[in-house]
Amino acid sequence: MTAIISKQGLRVMNNYPKQRIVIAEDNVFQRGILRNQLANLGYMDVLDAASGIEALTLCHQNKIDLLICDLRMPGMDGMALLRHLSTMPFRGSVIICSALEQPVIDSVLLMGQAFGLQILGSIRKPVSATRIQALLTKQHYYSIQVKNCNNSIVTLDDLCQALDKGTIKPWYQPKVSFKNGEFLGTEALARWFHPEKGFVPPSEFISLAEQNGLIDKLTDSIFSQSIQKAHLWAKSGLSINLSINLSAQSLPNTHLFDSLLEYCRQWGVNPKMVTIEITEGTFIGDIGRALESATRMRMNGFGLSIDDFGTGFASIQQLTTLPFTELKLDRSFISRCYEDKSSMAIVQYSLNLAKQLGLKSVAEGVEDEKTWQILATLGCDICQGFFSARPMPENELSNWYRKWRHQVYDMKLFEHL
Repeated sequence: MTAIISKQGLRVMNNYPKQRIVIAEDNVFQRGILRNQLANLGYMDVLDAASGIEALTLCHQNKIDLLICDLRMPGMDGMALLRHLSTMPFRGSVIICSALEQPVIDSVLLMGQAFGLQILGSIRKPVSATRIQALLTKQHYYSIQVKNCNNSIVTLDDLCQALDKGTIKPWYQPKVSFKNGEFLGTEALARWFHPEKGFVPPSEFISLAEQNGLIDKLTDSIFSQSIQKAHLWAKSGLSINLSINLSAQSLPNTHLFDSLLEYCRQWGVNPKMVTIEITEGTFIGDIGRALESATRMRMNGFGLSIDDFGTGFASIQQLTTLPFTELKLDRSFISRCYEDKSSMAIVQYSLNLAKQLGLKSVAEGVEDEKTWQILATLGCDICQGFFSARPMPENELSNWYRKWRHQVYDMKLFEHL
């Protein structure tokens, strides 16, 4: 494992921008462990703080990219530190590092998000090098988004112009097989780079579209663009599945589904190679309308995935009634399944349920090798997460695939085969 971390650490050092990191930890031994782990990953600009007050001072006096924060500290604890940071122009990311019970840590993570801070996640003590690396990879990805965004709020007029000009594009996050690492498909995710305001977070423009009756137009645009790409993949001999998201608001829109079917016919894409992802909570309301739409999709050959499974309130009866072909586990359970017994129980239950119902299982949010190995052992079918690939423009897929194959062989993920 040391050799693996060393190789990846060099990759981090060579490719990631210089980061200034603060470790807020009252235990000198724990600070030393974290400092060494960060040094192995190529991060050398690290400041120590033995208390929340010292950390707050450092964040006030310096431009800090990342804060790694303990919760139990003298004078000012980690929760108070986060609260004070939320009142400052603090633009760094935050990782919670603690030995407290996971439900307590989860509450702090939610609190930090409610304060408007960029919370990356948590690290359990004793510190795991792979977990640190996974969160730093996520931090690097977020830093690109922040760099490309000047925090300007986009307006409804901005959105209308973007939809008219087609500047909201699908990016693709690859899905790979847990069994052998095979490239199985991609999920199309809407991304918007405004010419003046930079990167616009999907949560911002998707909610804006939903609130102003534009979500169907946005969905139709992503459908059209991604189906054209699927046509080119098939033409080049690449047989992979395309997953596309359908908003709860768009589910009753039969015209939108007709457009999707027409795009498939127009571009010669077999609907069997397309999976529609629908969030679990969508089916709580009008089950009759949901059944009509879902059955029509399946009748025409499309796959149907229940997204974010475990986070909503859909009953088992709905899961067995609707014609799903795939069950997608939410990242909130996957990301901490080896640290939290409750999350692991939900993951195991969901995978067993998917197997009994004959559904493909997808784990979303796989960010490190340990999580990969656990899910592979549990028999999960498909991996989606930063460990294998981040979302990317279509023209980067070939380079990603080449690097992924090397990573698979270098790390010997499939020695059991």
